Amino acid sequence: MTTSSPHRTSTRWPMRLAAAVAAAAALGTAGCAPSGSTAVQAGDRAVTMATFEKDVANCSDLASSQTMSPRQVIASTEVQAAVGEELLARSGRTLTNAQRDVIMTQNQLSALATKPVCRDMGRRLASLYAVAGNSPDAATLVADVKKLGVQVNPRLGQWYPEQLAVAGSGSLSSLWTGARS
Repeated sequence: MTTSSPHRTSTRWPMRLAAAVAAAAALGTAGCAPSGSTAVQAGDRAVTMATFEKDVANCSDLASSQTMSPRQVIASTEVQAAVGEELLARSGRTLTNAQRDVIMTQNQLSALATKPVCRDMGRRLASLYAVAGNSPDAATLVADVKKLGVQVNPRLGQWYPEQLAVAGSGSLSSLWTGARS
């Protein structure tokens, strides 16, 4: 702009302010974007970044995948666990630790029981296996998952509900190639 009139400035300022207020209100009422300290939000279930980082530090050696890094495997596991816990709660069902341990054994997740932190993560994950076992088919399960409005901290990657996985990188300079980095 080469010239500036007082009228233009005075009309632009209130319009910009109104737009900023509207945007802030929309963000405040949306409530679906996780805060910087939240790794995952699935319905009423949240996993903090502190829990995620603790699980990465303790369980990375147990996370194996040919296409994902251990961090991505654990991010996916955290989301799956939060989804399972929320769907289990919405169904009105509960699981004891003994029932969760049986589910872990039946689904070849016993390696997670070797470390207390990993066992806790595995027990949360068992809820998804319990819910999936009662779902009539995969399409119904995915539809139920999509209804939760799952939000993943962008630093962890992107959530793909059809695959029940977090993939990609939170770094724009390191895009996910589908191969383990």
